Amino acid sequence: MLVIAATLLVAAALGQAEPLEALEPLEPLEPPAETVSPAPSIEPAAPALDPKFLPGTVLYVNATSLALRTGPSLEAALIKYIPKDERIVALPDVIDPVPLEVGTRKGQWLYVQHGQHKGYVFDAYLVQAPPSLDEQLDWLCLPGKRVGPITPKTTYKDLLLIFGEVNVTDTRIPMGNDTYEKGTAIFSGDAARQLIVQWEIPRVKPKAVVVGGTQWHTADGIGPGKRLTSIVKSNGGPISFAGFEWQYAGFITSWRGGKLEKDHRLRDNIMAYLAPQEPYLPEDYKALTGDREFSSDQPEAGRLNLHITTMTIMLNE
Repeated sequence: MLVIAATLLVAAALGQAEPLEALEPLEPLEPPAETVSPAPSIEPAAPALDPKFLPGTVLYVNATSLALRTGPSLEAALIKYIPKDERIVALPDVIDPVPLEVGTRKGQWLYVQHGQHKGYVFDAYLVQAPPSLDEQLDWLCLPGKRVGPITPKTTYKDLLLIFGEVNVTDTRIPMGNDTYEKGTAIFSGDAARQLIVQWEIPRVKPKAVVVGGTQWHTADGIGPGKRLTSIVKSNGGPISFAGFEWQYAGFITSWRGGKLEKDHRLRDNIMAYLAPQEPYLPEDYKALTGDREFSSDQPEAGRLNLHITTMTIMLNE
């Protein structure tokens, strides 16, 4: 009270004193309403993407070239460009697939292996079916070296990858005297593309390929379906062949020093067999039968419409 009185006296002395208004009794304060902060909005996590291609899936590049990168990002370092139609294999990944959209193409980053390199590619440019073999294969036979993609180092697993499992089957190769050898048929029954692989070590190392399809040929055009007249022209002179109606019927025995001698070494890297094609006269056929050699310049040979039925390419190198 003394403090209040003193304050009033000072105010009066300064000429500022005014009567105090009566104070209204204070209303008891209501406790403030409990403020409840709204719960933070949590967006449900997007479900992890399933990989489009399972690990181990063999795929082919369906673009002019496809970037292989160190990570699943367009900013990741470029390892290399993979050319069109190249084969790659999907690998297991430690992260969930990362989506990607480029232009109108939607897909995911996929961890793959190409040759010795591993990295990420955009899977929208991958296909499971191999490119058309008619376009991919060169159909070229190099006696002693290869038949198309088949070389001395080609394994059975390689054949499955190159030609597709549906086109590769087991078969038996007659070796005479009722004996057979296990082999692998490719495009069996296809007159244009059929092959049979003979193995030195079963399914590991091939020793030769029996070529029966008419699309296969050597650099000089020698192959199934080739007519005797064309063979003689390529050779630049007559050839010799074994008579019909015995074990080596129609086997070409000699190029007789012609142009084919160098790259078509008979018995060493190639064997080719001739057969007649109807119509022909029985007496002409009979004139060229038996265990001995005949010449392509004999009149009967021309009238029999002789052509190559099969050729065997040895894989020596």
